[in-house]
Amino acid sequence: MTPASAINVGTLAIIAILIALHVRTFIKGGKDPKILMSGLGGMVGGSSVAMCLGGALGSLAMYVVGAGNGLSGIAPWATGTSDGTVAGRTVGGLTMEGGLVVIVITVILWVAIREAAKAQRLRLLGGVFCGICLTYTGGYGGLVSASLVPFYNGLGAQGLALVEGRF
Repeated sequence: MTPASAINVGTLAIIAILIALHVRTFIKGGKDPKILMSGLGGMVGGSSVAMCLGGALGSLAMYVVGAGNGLSGIAPWATGTSDGTVAGRTVGGLTMEGGLVVIVITVILWVAIREAAKAQRLRLLGGVFCGICLTYTGGYGGLVSASLVPFYNGLGAQGLALVEGRF
């Protein structure tokens, strides 16, 4: 398994399948919001991990993308087509304060995955995989860069100011 900084079209197919299965479970489960939120929470958590460019979380995200790209060879093999790379983007701009928020969110996500029932755990892990991989694409990565990064940076700065007594 090698790290990667962009996803393949086959990985995008895997993500589309996971999202379709999640939506199917949501619809067949009586449209219970808890079912939908587990996958969306996993996606936000995965995006949070992927926005860390350096360090252990960033390396983990690159290895998850590399594993997804390795598995994505099934799609071209099954269809007889070639596999290409999806236009990518690097999400940056996370400050020290934003990094603190990412660590807290990652720990909460890890605890949620550990304590979840088997079906919910699989939905969370699928969401994490989709969130990590989609953050390396141009569109979703741009959305994360424009929304989550400033939100985390601002939240972390406000938390630090509160701890330091600067209101």
